[in-house]
Amino acid sequence: MAVLELRHVYKAYGGEEVLHDISLSLPEGEAIGIAGPNGCGKTTLLKIAARIEAPDRGEVVLRGKPVLVPQDNLLLPWKTLRDNILLALKPYDISPAEAEKRLEAIARRLGITEHLGKYPREVSGGTARKAALARALIVEPDILLLDEPYTGLDVASVNALKETLRSLSKEKVSMIIVSHQLAELLGTVKSIHLLSHRPARIIKTLAAGEGALETIVRSLYLH
Repeated sequence: MAVLELRHVYKAYGGEEVLHDISLSLPEGEAIGIAGPNGCGKTTLLKIAARIEAPDRGEVVLRGKPVLVPQDNLLLPWKTLRDNILLALKPYDISPAEAEKRLEAIARRLGITEHLGKYPREVSGGTARKAALARALIVEPDILLLDEPYTGLDVASVNALKETLRSLSKEKVSMIIVSHQLAELLGTVKSIHLLSHRPARIIKTLAAGEGALETIVRSLYLH
């Protein structure tokens, strides 16, 4: 069963069409990738999938709780990682004891327990990215929408994050991952949708297996 469907989605800003007739389906428990040129509308697509923005035309069908993890971590610099993560629970009726239980479990899983008392400026980019992911996970989403999760990370941090995302996928958390780091994307997702330049349309969908990287690169230059 699909937990998210975009059906013939169109979006324009100021008269300029950004997304053109986008249709895709996210199966339950799977991770899929979105790749395309800079500025083609990948972030807009994620915002529409998360229902942060509405399409001009088309339909978004959700069968679960989506959470968007933006490219900019959006961690408040005057709050510790602990407080940044717990901030996501403010709209929910969750007891302090349950909040702490969730925080401890997620922090231990992501390996950031020792950093919870630190401020964003005091931790590495990889740790900050994990804190942003923890803030999403603490609300127990069914669908994770990740915008360029590997950008700005060193090799060790990329590998650690990839392993975390793979483990989440095994636990049936459905994901859409937007990334320019194509090699890392191939190591995480099951299939990849390639977008054209604006107005973005899906030009190809392929399995993230052998030969996929060459096909992606060639497609990005041809459209």
